[in-house]
Amino acid sequence: MIAPEVIETIIKMTAMETDGVSKIPAQLTHQPVRIRINEEKKIDADVYVRIEYPYNVIHVGKKLQENINRVISETIGMEPGSINIHIEDIDYINNSEKERS
Repeated sequence: MIAPEVIETIIKMTAMETDGVSKIPAQLTHQPVRIRINEEKKIDADVYVRIEYPYNVIHVGKKLQENINRVISETIGMEPGSINIHIEDIDYINNSEKERS
């Protein structure tokens, strides 16, 4: 069995690799990725992200769910359950700010 912290890290990395996700908020009153293994032995996850403008919020949310479902199945080797994506904010970054980062 993989440790929950490892699963959370894998999900966090997957989220950051998804186009349109600008960052995982660090200063929350809770963990930015929370998982639990339900009674059916499936992984349920709550993932909190910030989206980069001008990406479509619904499209990014669906893509995140697809990517996280895939990584749970293929990389972790477990069955995904409920994957909840929480959009915390939208980051408006202009081109000069992108060039500096």
